[in-house]
Amino acid sequence: MSSTVAAMAFSAFAMGGTPAEASLSPQERSGVVMVYDIPAGSVATALNAFAVKNGLHLLYEAHVTRTLRTSGLSGAFSVREGLDRLLDGTGLSYRFGGPDAKAVSIILAQNDTGVRSDAGGAEALPPIDIGAEKRDEKKAYSADRGAITEGTGTYTTPLVTVAGKVPLPRKEVPQSVSVMTRAQINDMQLTTIQDAMFWIPGVSAIANDVTQGQPGSRGYALDVAYDGVPTYSGFGGYQQLDLAVYDRIEVLKGPAGLLTGSGNPGGIVNIVRKRPQDEFKLRTEFSAGSWDNYRGVIDVTGPINEERTFRYRALVLHQDKHFFFTPSQPENKWLGYGSLEYDITPNTLVNVTYTRQRTSDPDYSGQPVAAISYFGGTSPYFLNVPRSWNPYPDWTQSKWDTEDKNVRLEHRFGDDWVAKVNFNRRDIDNEFYDAYPSSGVSPSDWTARYARRHFLYYYHRTGIDSYLSGTLPFVPIKNTLTIGYNYDRFTYEYKRAPAVNVNNIPVFWPNAIGPNLNPFTVGGQNQTLQHGAYSQLRLTPVDPLTFVFGGRLTNFFAKSRSVLPSVPTDWSYGEKSNHRFSPYLAGIFRLTDEINIYGSYSDIFIPQTDQKADGTTLDPEVGGQFEAGVKGELLNKKLNASVAWFDINDRNRSYADSANPGYYLQAGKAESRGVEVEFSGKPFADIDLPIIQSPLPGLDVIGGYTYLRTNLSVDDSNQGRPISSWYPTHMFKIWGKYEFDGFLQGLTFGAGVVAQSGLSGSVNTLNEARHGPAYAVIDAMASYKINENLTLQANINNITDQKYYTRVGGSNTYNTPGDPRNFMVTLRGEL
Repeated sequence: MSSTVAAMAFSAFAMGGTPAEASLSPQERSGVVMVYDIPAGSVATALNAFAVKNGLHLLYEAHVTRTLRTSGLSGAFSVREGLDRLLDGTGLSYRFGGPDAKAVSIILAQNDTGVRSDAGGAEALPPIDIGAEKRDEKKAYSADRGAITEGTGTYTTPLVTVAGKVPLPRKEVPQSVSVMTRAQINDMQLTTIQDAMFWIPGVSAIANDVTQGQPGSRGYALDVAYDGVPTYSGFGGYQQLDLAVYDRIEVLKGPAGLLTGSGNPGGIVNIVRKRPQDEFKLRTEFSAGSWDNYRGVIDVTGPINEERTFRYRALVLHQDKHFFFTPSQPENKWLGYGSLEYDITPNTLVNVTYTRQRTSDPDYSGQPVAAISYFGGTSPYFLNVPRSWNPYPDWTQSKWDTEDKNVRLEHRFGDDWVAKVNFNRRDIDNEFYDAYPSSGVSPSDWTARYARRHFLYYYHRTGIDSYLSGTLPFVPIKNTLTIGYNYDRFTYEYKRAPAVNVNNIPVFWPNAIGPNLNPFTVGGQNQTLQHGAYSQLRLTPVDPLTFVFGGRLTNFFAKSRSVLPSVPTDWSYGEKSNHRFSPYLAGIFRLTDEINIYGSYSDIFIPQTDQKADGTTLDPEVGGQFEAGVKGELLNKKLNASVAWFDINDRNRSYADSANPGYYLQAGKAESRGVEVEFSGKPFADIDLPIIQSPLPGLDVIGGYTYLRTNLSVDDSNQGRPISSWYPTHMFKIWGKYEFDGFLQGLTFGAGVVAQSGLSGSVNTLNEARHGPAYAVIDAMASYKINENLTLQANINNITDQKYYTRVGGSNTYNTPGDPRNFMVTLRGEL
């Protein structure tokens, strides 16, 4: 860039003659916060990294910054806050200017007469040079970029999208929220959603098989959304895409009916995809580990045109692995991911993404147990067998083929309003053929009854979420209004061969039984459809107090029919709910600039099909939650912390009508109460102690504790018992990493533990149940940055080789041992 252009740019600044406070960038005017992890060092290097991230024109004379250093920038800040902190103590100042308000001049501090404050005389300001790459003014700005975690290197992010569509600081969300960032996923070498759920505070990862599970929170299952598009019944029981394609995982705990419609009171998981970037990056990852686990990933992104308004991302992945149980089929996974993003105008952005994942896995669902009880009844007990025992024939297999398509269109009206339409389509084919123990094991001859199955499933999900959010100009107080509409249709078809039961199969020689070769003679088709409109209004009548009002109207219905072996039958209609209203109310009080206290009420509903004696259908089951807590953004927003109390009342549950056998009453009730504590970020980054500036400046940590009690307060057969035995009373999770400085620079060490109280199996007629004992699983990692482009990492999981159960099920299946001690070594490259 020539000096003439630089001089013209600086002249524009001089003509404006306004300080930084009066001329703000678009990011500053809209109040958007970005997350940074800029290390201490040269001011010039730090400023250039800051400018590239924000798309700013950075103007300064090279010698002005030549000998200056900065303490860096870590955490979430607006543009002006970030510049203030980077330049603190350097004697430098800045001004915004230029026709697009994205040019920033970095100058030595000066007085009102235009001379340097340190010059001692009238010394002219130096010429200005361009110090950062120019970004084309046609490039659109997307509000969601402030919540992106990729590249930040931290375990916390102050902005989340799961609770209100547009990004919000976590302390402004009046419900409990957890986030797993891209840095934590990489450091822990996590590859599946089930892996991630095991480590997210307050979440129980209940295993189904080797590919998927039924995650839950606060005594209930969790629902799922993809980039904010809610998906009915889309989590438990369905294989998810590999974590390689995702930027972060956000978990909102407690009912989320306002934004999703019907679902479970446990909460919702929002899984957010990676996005194309405007700088070329090539990332590779090759891993090898226990049980012949081999994995490779290539991820490339960058601009297509010179203006960087057209960007791409492409990722390919292959994994081949065996498991700790033997014998079995290996897992074979292929994934391809492609995304294009285009700035149609400076205010309009479109993104198109396509993903295809194909896997083949063994069909393994835990171990059976003994068919008799210690007391001579029928309650089974655990067998004294090794964790590696596989009671399934080695020919059992489950194949998944997932195709995911997403289109997102975003438009910004000025600085205050944004509109977004997000379309998602996911098609899944699943075929499995297996033989599983359908009874407990007879201890006298170690045999069991086996059932042979062969199924084909076809799942089709179509989701649309659209919203408009901004500030009402005619309201005299601070406000934000969000109005939206979403649509979700789920259709699945299946066909199967009749199950074949075979008795007296030796459980240590399951290959004695062969596959089910019968033709498909049974089939069905099911469809659920829900759509609704929602609205949320945030009002701040007086500065420290904010109220949040919201509501949603939802329509829901389900239908099913037989499709095999003859002509499809007529549709049979099941659950139905018209214009169901879900309210939301919350209050937030700002105690200090860093700490908020809050209280909220939210609910969600589940339609029912049971009928009352008068022939009408039961009203929907409703889970309503009261939550109160304290949230803080501490240590210059480098540490997020929260404490929450919650009380979920689950009412209108189906209850058998003793006066009218075969009919039901909506009299059942359940309660779920507890406390959650959570923290994430850099707890020692800004703590100054005598002699030493900071004891652990490179420590990043995330963790939490959950206390949970559930109770069926009114129930026809299980009154007084927990809602489910899957969820522990006490659960503690923590993971941290430390990046060394000085002569150990480049070395990172991390470790963590998941500890929880015991689990129980189903209670039988004798009030007997199996109990999985309490456990603590410890993982660790170490990595070394060989050079600017290569990093070597080693992960060791379950260091103490703790024996535990991830789930306690029935007498035949789902008594699932956790993985024994295992390791993974990874070589990462980046250009």
